[in-house]
Amino acid sequence: MKRISLMISRIIFCASAFLSTANSYAQSKSPNEHIIKSSFNNKAYQLNVSLPKNYSTLDTLHYPVLYVLDGKFSYQSFNSIRQVLDLAREIKDVIIVAIDDNCETDADWFASRYYDFTPSSLPQADTQWSKMMNIPEGKLKSGGAELFLNTLQKDLMSFIDKNYKTTSIQGISGHSLGGLFVGYCLIKKPELFRSYGINSPSFWWNNNEMAAIENTFAKQNISISANVFFSAGALEGDMMITPMIAFMNALKSHHYKGLQITSQIFEGETHVSVVAACSSRTLKVLFGVNAK
Repeated sequence: MKRISLMISRIIFCASAFLSTANSYAQSKSPNEHIIKSSFNNKAYQLNVSLPKNYSTLDTLHYPVLYVLDGKFSYQSFNSIRQVLDLAREIKDVIIVAIDDNCETDADWFASRYYDFTPSSLPQADTQWSKMMNIPEGKLKSGGAELFLNTLQKDLMSFIDKNYKTTSIQGISGHSLGGLFVGYCLIKKPELFRSYGINSPSFWWNNNEMAAIENTFAKQNISISANVFFSAGALEGDMMITPMIAFMNALKSHHYKGLQITSQIFEGETHVSVVAACSSRTLKVLFGVNAK
């Protein structure tokens, strides 16, 4: 219990750092910004779109898409990293779409991602996190991943495909609870994306629930046509790294046809400091010039 509490405290600290970044993000608006209402959970989502340098509505070129979760802090990071990698042509031209809830306050923002990214409802965990984050009782509710996945596919991705020049090559990346959700996507709808960035995933959620979900999936499926990148910081500890490695090894042991797995443990990096490193590596692994 002590170890679990310590890990939760670390993740709370990480969330607090993200909240601080969210405030600075709100002060700078992207020219390709959209607010989309969900047909499934009645929430509004903000999309910020970063286009390839030579993107033009006047030609016939179409581009793959990378969807990135926690857009309030990830948009500027991925956009900047992509521009640097473009200088040496280390990655392919790709449309980056950062997704976040259209929230006004930090508490609302955290509550929204907590709900969207967790695959099961855990009232006891909701109460514990509410106390740690000093959020009013009842505001934090878990278990909205299925509704968010439907929103992502039917509302958000549909909007991007209709309004931008996209191809069928789609990817998704997330960190922490976002990494948990990306793992959930991989097992629940593996055909939806071709590339997955699962970074510092919170696979400890609900007693390693994702391991059980994957095991059930393996009994009925023999293929996953996807390029998957796993990563974590070496200083994140066993509570974060062990479930991730176990999940990765389970995927390998089931010998899914078409599944390509790459992984990286970043030395000297914590749950917070690893974000920049894993963002850069995610782009290179999933959309590098030699990526399949």
